[in-house]
Amino acid sequence: MLILAKYQSIESVQGKSEQTIMGRLTKDVDLFEGMIEVCKEYGIQTASFQCIGSLKRVGMLQISQNEDGSIGYTDQINIEKPVEILSGTGFIGLDQNGELDVHFHGLIVDPDGNITGGHFLKGENPTAVTMEYTLNPVNGVHMQRQIDDYWGLPVFRFSSKGEV
Repeated sequence: MLILAKYQSIESVQGKSEQTIMGRLTKDVDLFEGMIEVCKEYGIQTASFQCIGSLKRVGMLQISQNEDGSIGYTDQINIEKPVEILSGTGFIGLDQNGELDVHFHGLIVDPDGNITGGHFLKGENPTAVTMEYTLNPVNGVHMQRQIDDYWGLPVFRFSSKGEV
């Protein structure tokens, strides 16, 4: 892992992307669970992905600022109507127990034209009609959640494969 000298808090690892997987999730498939199943099918542990499509409902968080100025997250926000994902991007890596995990943010519009977005939650985002995706596996990079010293939250940490 390379820590950039000018910015002690920037981590970077160089990997190779040699393939692209494209596909779609169909009606009622949860976005996170679907992407994890695709990764299992192809033996992928590290990837980035983008998607567009429709969801029956959304469960997400948004960043918030507390009265003291500190940063936090909202309680879970549930949108109980269909939405279109205008733009969505995420990463796939491993959770703290070594299981596949997804980190996804999306920009959505509801049937009334309201636009919002945030940090989506596992098991809360079933496909309405279709969800088309491009999955880009990355070789040579290991991504696994670890507790961040500053935030106390599990965040993806990056290392070269074998460096864990």
